[in-house]
Amino acid sequence: MPAVETPAIVLRRADYKDYDRMVTLFTPDHGRVDAIARGCRRPKSQLNNCTEPFTYGLFSLYVNKERTSIDQCMIRESYYDLRMDYERLTHGAYWLRLLESAAMPEVPMQDVFLITLRALAHLTYSALPAPLVTMAFEMHLMARLGFAPRMDTCLICGRRIDSDARFDRDMGGTVCLDCLSDAPHVSNGARRIMMKLPRTDFDKVDLVEGHPNWREAARLFRPYVTDRLRVDRNVPELPEDP
Repeated sequence: MPAVETPAIVLRRADYKDYDRMVTLFTPDHGRVDAIARGCRRPKSQLNNCTEPFTYGLFSLYVNKERTSIDQCMIRESYYDLRMDYERLTHGAYWLRLLESAAMPEVPMQDVFLITLRALAHLTYSALPAPLVTMAFEMHLMARLGFAPRMDTCLICGRRIDSDARFDRDMGGTVCLDCLSDAPHVSNGARRIMMKLPRTDFDKVDLVEGHPNWREAARLFRPYVTDRLRVDRNVPELPEDP
C-alpha cells in the first residue's frame, strides 16, 4: 500500500518504545492495517487522541520499508460518550475484537465499515439496550461476511420451516423438529429475528426492542458468532428473559 489517505476506525493500540504507539486500523478499502504513530505520546502531539480505540477519522498513512506510519489524522467522531458507560464500553470492545478477527489486510470491506459506523452511533447515543444493539451488529456483520445462517429450511431434510425448530450453530442454521438433532430449541419468533434482522435497515433496530424473543435470539446467535470468528475472551454477558 503506497502513501494513502483513508477513513479508518481504531481497533486497538499498544504503547511502543518511549513515545510511540502501534495502532490497528480498520479501513473500508484496505481492510486491517497495522501502523505506527511515532511520537504520539508526547504531551503536545496531535496524534495522541487519534490513536484511541473507537476513534473514527481520516488518516494519512505512509509506507516505508514495509512499515506503515500515521502521518496525520482528522478526527470525525471519537464516540466519547461510549467510554463513559461501562456496559456499552464492554460491548463496544467486543465489537472491535470481532472486527479485528474478521478484517484481513488489503481486503476491502466497505459494507462492514459503513454498518459499523451506524451501529457505533446507536451504541453510543441511543437509549436501546446495549445487548440488543450488539445482537443487531453481530447479525449484520455475519451477513456481510457471508456467514448468515440458513433459517428458512431444515439443513437435514430440506423441508421449509415456518415454526419452532432447532438452531445448529455447527451446521449453520435450522433443523426441523422431525429430524434427529441435539441442537438447542429455537422458537419461531427468535428464528424469524435471526432470519430477518440482517436484512433490515440498521436504523430500524428499535422495532425489535419490544419483541418477546429477541433475548432468546441473542443467546443463540452469540456462540455462532464467536465460534465462526474465533473470539472467546471477555465476551459481554447475554440478557436474561424477563
